[in-house]
Amino acid sequence: MDSKVIQDIKVKIQDYQHYGIILLSLSSFLYLGTVIPFAGKDTADAIVCGATSMAGLGFTALMYYQAKRLKKRLQEIQ
Repeated sequence: MDSKVIQDIKVKIQDYQHYGIILLSLSSFLYLGTVIPFAGKDTADAIVCGATSMAGLGFTALMYYQAKRLKKRLQEIQ
């Protein structure tokens, strides 16, 4: 195949992995917001932080799945 296509796939793999790392760190930060008690936090805030943290973990898994899928595609091409 064309080397440009291979290079584009490699760049996409790196991007998906970087997005996954960023989303994972954001999710862990939001999870800490649900665990650490502070004055003025009510149940709704904890639910929103927890749900957002779980959604972030889901998107993290999706990013790593996409990177894995592209790695398989790259191996098939080469």
